[in-house]
Amino acid sequence: MLAKDVLVEEFIVSNPRSQKAFERAQEILPGGNTRSVFNSFPFPLVLESGCGCEVTSLDGKVYTDFSSDFTAALYGHSNPVIYDSLREIFSTGFALGGVVEKEAELGEIIRKRLPSMGKIRFCNSGTEANMYALATALVFTGRKKILVFDRGYHGGTMSFPDKGNPLNLPHDFIIGKFDSIEGTQPLLNADIAAIIVEPLQAAGGVRPASKEFLAFLRKAADELHAILIFDECVTSRLHFNGMQGALGVIPDMTVVGKYMGGGLPFGAFGGREDIMNLYDPYSQGIENTLFHSGTFNGNIFTLNAAIAASKLVTAEALLRLNNLGDRLRASAHAIMEASGFEDMYFTGHGSEIGVHFRGDDAVTVRESFFYYLLRHGFMIGFRGFICLNLLHTDESVDRLLQCIQRFVDEYQN
Repeated sequence: MLAKDVLVEEFIVSNPRSQKAFERAQEILPGGNTRSVFNSFPFPLVLESGCGCEVTSLDGKVYTDFSSDFTAALYGHSNPVIYDSLREIFSTGFALGGVVEKEAELGEIIRKRLPSMGKIRFCNSGTEANMYALATALVFTGRKKILVFDRGYHGGTMSFPDKGNPLNLPHDFIIGKFDSIEGTQPLLNADIAAIIVEPLQAAGGVRPASKEFLAFLRKAADELHAILIFDECVTSRLHFNGMQGALGVIPDMTVVGKYMGGGLPFGAFGGREDIMNLYDPYSQGIENTLFHSGTFNGNIFTLNAAIAASKLVTAEALLRLNNLGDRLRASAHAIMEASGFEDMYFTGHGSEIGVHFRGDDAVTVRESFFYYLLRHGFMIGFRGFICLNLLHTDESVDRLLQCIQRFVDEYQN
């Protein structure tokens, strides 16, 4: 049987520069970084560069990247199309401090993909976009309660893990049971201003919601005159028209972020014109208009990268990627069944895959799997997360599946 301690010790010995960089970072950054999802023990791998679907560590080791920056690196690393778009900016100037035409261009691109976003405003992250979408819904309805769901994640200040989140904003949240009509129905009441849901929970275990559940929420919002918000920061990459288009359930507002910025900081929220016109002084009058500003909202770097990146996101490209992810998930299931290995199972949809572990040794198996993959040149999320990007191929997926098979064989023997 594979010993986790042996794998971890091998990792430590093989990555002295990562360890040294981590120890330096700990002196100034609590936890050694400013993105907690990267935490792993005894220390995280420190990366130096990336190209295609590979990343290179500070210690010079090359890994096939199956985390894809937790869905944000849809285009792979150092994509030449995006690289060229950023080079263009140096000839025109940046941080111009005024309106640029590219804001409207990107807005039109997003609305073409997600028609629920009739009017759009930009910001700098999905967290920020979710905050503004909810605040807008509260103002529009004049109510205070927000229906959310267990294990949902709408940013670091609006997440609902089983253990709770002391950093949550002090909204009046009602926590429903994700993908459960029976568990949510009794919570509905006329004081609800907004219902916010991820069509697939990424941080919450890569759990997809059923069409029936989302349609139930659509009907509930209509009956309550509440605002239904889809957080599609992650799921908009699972279909050209987002999961709302794939399932035919259209929200009142939508939030996007992550990959849509082409790898740069980005967020956007939008929705029905009557809702979003709360930000329009030309139709509402200045005294009746909500004020939303931000120094880097619609910055020219992100706009140019996002517009260039949008040309890479076609319906055909996303279908190929989802088919590849479905094959990976199904084949991994088949490996577990054929091996009689019940300690691991897989969830998800298309190109996003959750790896789950159960039993008394669940943590040990999870960490052993993570370090075993690193030993053989594959990087996934430490929590058990796999995400494909547009530069993954059948060959790279086959190699990962072969490694999963070897892990199961060695762990059991």
